[in-house]
Amino acid sequence: MKPLKFDPAYVQIPKADAAEILGITITELDHRRASDDRCPTGFSDWTTFPPATRFRLSDIYAYSEAVMSQANPAPVELLINQPHNSQHL
Repeated sequence: MKPLKFDPAYVQIPKADAAEILGITITELDHRRASDDRCPTGFSDWTTFPPATRFRLSDIYAYSEAVMSQANPAPVELLINQPHNSQHL
């Protein structure tokens, strides 16, 4: 396996990429930034106007891990009891 080219602790990503990594919308990310103390708030990149909100990739990974570690397992009963139809594969 090829080693990582960049250390996630030093990679800056835009808000849209952070939301995509987390599997949520930008609106949901903004909501979580305001209401969830575990969610990274990001920082403002003042090289552009209006300033862009950016995130440290490792912070997004850590938040994702925190959310997943406290999540409930997805139910599988519905999957097990469903008749299998190979035509839909």
